[in-house]
Amino acid sequence: MEASVAPPLEDVGLRCPACTYNLTGLTSPRCPECGRAFDWEQVRRAAANQPRIAFERARGSRKILGLGLTWLTVLFAPWVFARQITARVSTGHALVFLAVCFASGLLSFFFGADTEVILAWLMTAVVYILLQAVWLALLDPTSWRSGGTLLVSPSRWRRFFGSLHFWLLIGCYTSAVMATEFVSGPPFIELTTLLEVVRGRDPSSWISGAFKWSFYAVVTWAQMLVWLLGLGFCYAARLRRAGTPAGRARGVAVLIVLSLLVLYAAVFEQVGERMFDLFDDWL
Repeated sequence: MEASVAPPLEDVGLRCPACTYNLTGLTSPRCPECGRAFDWEQVRRAAANQPRIAFERARGSRKILGLGLTWLTVLFAPWVFARQITARVSTGHALVFLAVCFASGLLSFFFGADTEVILAWLMTAVVYILLQAVWLALLDPTSWRSGGTLLVSPSRWRRFFGSLHFWLLIGCYTSAVMATEFVSGPPFIELTTLLEVVRGRDPSSWISGAFKWSFYAVVTWAQMLVWLLGLGFCYAARLRRAGTPAGRARGVAVLIVLSLLVLYAAVFEQVGERMFDLFDDWL
C-alpha cells in the first residue's frame, strides 16, 4: 500500500517581522532563520492587511491602469511605494514593469536620438541596476543578522541571495524614471566630473551638460533625484522592519542615496561611454 503524500501548505503570506522568513507551517512562535520571537496574532494581522503594489494587485484589463498607478506612485509618492514593498514582490510583474520602462526608451528615436546613444544607455542601465542590487544587498540588515560569518554560514548566504533577489526586483520598479527620458535623454553624469565638482572646480569649462546651468541640467538632476529617492525610501523601510529607529533609518538612507549617485556616475563613465564608442564604431 502506497503511503499518502500530504499536499503542500498554501503560502498565506506569514512572514517573520524581523527578516521576512516564510513562517508557513510552523507552530513555534520563534523564527528558525533569525531566532527572533514573535506574536502569531501580529504576524497574521500583518499578512491579512499587508499592502500590495497596484500593478500586482490588478487583474485582467485593469493591469494597464495598475501599471500606470504604480508608475505614478514610484515617481511622485516613493514613500507610499516603500510601504507597499514591505510585502512580497512578484518577480514576473517586476520584470514586465522593467521591460515597459526600457521599451519606452526606444521612443527616443522619434525625438532624434542616435542609435548608439540609446543602446549605450540601455546597457548602462542594465549594469547599474545589477550593481545597485548587489550594493544594497550587502548593506541590507537582513543579510548580516546574527548567525555566523557571511563567508562560512549557509544561512547567511541564503539571506544574502534572498536580499539580492529583493533588491533586483525593487530596481525593476524604481527604473520607472526611465520612462521619462525619451524626450530629454538619459542623465549624463560622469564620476570624474562629479568628483571635480565636489572639489570646488569651476564647471563652466566641462563638457557634461549636467554640470552647467541649463534646462537639461535641471531635468537630469530631477530624474536622478526621483530615481535615487525611491531607492532611499525603500531602504529606510527595510531598516525600519529590521527594528532600526526612524531617525537613524532616515540618516542611513541619505548616505545610501549618496553612495548610489557615486555608483551610477562610475557605471556611466566606465560602461556608458565605452559602450557608446563601441556602438559608434559598429554603426
